[in-house]
Parts: sequence; C-alpha cells; structure tokens
Amino acid sequence: MNMRYIYVLLCSIGLLCCAVSCEKGDDFYYNYQKEQQTYNGVIFDYIMNQKGTYDSLAIVLERLPDLKEKLKQTEQKVTFFAVNNRSFSLAINNLNMARKQNGLTPMYLEDIKLDVLDSLVYRYVFDEEYPIAAFESYLDGQSIISSKFDYEMHALYQVLTSSGLVGGGQQQLMFSDVNKSIYQRYWNSTTTESVDLKTKNGVVHTLTPRHEFGFGKFTTYLSKF
Repeated sequence: MNMRYIYVLLCSIGLLCCAVSCEKGDDFYYNYQKEQQTYNGVIFDYIMNQKGTYDSLAIVLERLPDLKEKLKQTEQKVTFFAVNNRSFSLAINNLNMARKQNGLTPMYLEDIKLDVLDSLVYRYVFDEEYPIAAFESYLDGQSIISSKFDYEMHALYQVLTSSGLVGGGQQQLMFSDVNKSIYQRYWNSTTTESVDLKTKNGVVHTLTPRHEFGFGKFTTYLSKF
C-alpha cells in the first residue's frame, strides 16, 4: 500500500469524523435552544413543591399574602426571578455579621419588617411575561419595571461559550438592580442558573445560588438598628 493511498484514506476518515462530530454538535445546540421546561401549575405551587430549594422563599411568601396571591392567580401573566435557599442564607449571614459588629442581636427571615421584605422581594416580580427571547434583540439589555413599586431593574441576554463554539452554549440573563442610576458601575448584578420554566401563569427564571438576596440591601437597611 503506497503512502499516497494511506494519506487519502486518513483524510477521508478525518472528514467523516468531523462531519459526524459537527452533526452531533448542531443537534445538541438545536435541542438545547428548543427544549422548553414546563410545569403544569402556577408559580406559587411550583415554588412550594421544590422542597430543599425554595424553603426560605416559601417562608417569605407566607408572610406576604399579596405576593402569594399574585403568584397563584391566572388572570395576569407574571415573570418571577426565583431566589433559592443559598441566596437567602448569604443575605442573612452577611446581615448578622454586620449586626454583630454593631452590637445588635441576630435577625432572621421571620424577624424582618414586612415593609422591607415587601420592597425587596417585589424587585424579582414583573407584571408581564418575559421569556429569555424577549431580551435577545437588545444588545445593551432592557430595563424592566417591578410589579408593585415601579422599581427599575435590568436584564441582559447572554450566551455562554460551549465546547469551543461561541454562541452555542447555555443561555442566561444578567439580572441587575440599577440602584436608580444610569451608570453601570453602581449596579449590582447576578446571573440566572436556568431560564424559561413555563407555568400556567407566567415564566420562572432561577437565579444562581451565588446571588445574595436583596442585592446587599439587607445589610444596608437592617444592620444599624
């Protein structure tokens, strides 16, 4: 067998493997983009049924009956950025470290004044359905206004790099508290861990466990009294 024949054979095998690999990659990208998670119920029920994930959020919702009802009703679509147990734990731990330094007793979710809790939680709730596709065409992101207090938040669409393919990985939103400023250096931001859980009354985006509930406002508001 001459060397020219071997070279042609190896090239053919390489092209075949590349085609198979690319086909699998395209299929993966297509499936990732098109797959949609659904929950056959309302947002409130979804939160309550995720034991071990949203227990702290469930405590908060029980303390805020208006928000509880909003997440149960089906007359108006809602977008909810869900905050998990770890995020609440970060907020409470940071708050109590600051309170200890100021000679104050610890506080927990059951102790937080309702007006403070209400104002912070509603920054994650919006009276419109915002799937991730709603943000794709905005290169600089889009301002979104909270449900109850008309508080401005901001969402920026991002696609992570996967397997060396730019734009072929996980879709996420960068979710920001703009702190009433037009300058991004003053914003507090986090990202989603998962997006587009479709429910009967809206859509749920889950925030990363690294997010501190309230964007640091617990410590700001409650560490000195």
